[in-house]
Amino acid sequence: MKRFTFRLERIRELRERVERERAAALGFAMRAEQESLEDLARARRDLERAGESAAEAAGAQVLPAGTLGNFDLSRDAAAARIEAAGDDLDAARVRVGDEQERYGVARRDLRVVERLKEKRFEAWREAGAREDQKETDSVALNRHSTKEDRT
Repeated sequence: MKRFTFRLERIRELRERVERERAAALGFAMRAEQESLEDLARARRDLERAGESAAEAAGAQVLPAGTLGNFDLSRDAAAARIEAAGDDLDAARVRVGDEQERYGVARRDLRVVERLKEKRFEAWREAGAREDQKETDSVALNRHSTKEDRT
């Protein structure tokens, strides 16, 4: 029996490569999202520390207006970093969603070709089994007819 060959194997390989690339891009986007989330948490902690520093300093003594202004600037800067980190996180989440969709499409495209290959392999295997059965039946028929001719 001849060897099984799948004519669309090159397409399957290309789709498999695209699927791996999409998976890598998704992983990269997910890592970027995690980093953005950590940046946001860090910015929130900075804002909290800035507020605590101002409260501690103000409670200990009377502070000059310039020092209080500096505390306000520090809190404003921390709040701006929170806003920027939030925007980065939103953009990272959008990228993750886009990459998930692209990965899903690539995975589906690969799976279509893999299912086709499985079906064609099964058909090839069944055709081979039928061919073998015909050959076996032919040999058995020849043996049977030879035995009848002898008697």
